[in-house]
Amino acid sequence: MADKQKMEITILPNGEVSIKVLCVPGPSCEQVSAALEESLGTVKSKEKTAEYYQEELATAEITQKSGT
Repeated sequence: MADKQKMEITILPNGEVSIKVLCVPGPSCEQVSAALEESLGTVKSKEKTAEYYQEELATAEITQKSGT
């Protein structure tokens, strides 16, 4: 998952809320917004951005031993 996760939240005059998840490639973006969506009520629609279709970056720890 990306190091930095962002959500852009817009509240329209009619009370409708728009949530856009940024900096999270792949389907994990849905996990980022899930709690907020649940607390707001019924989801009217979802639109996937180009980031949704990007591969999630796998992180690996590499240890290098110095030779003696």
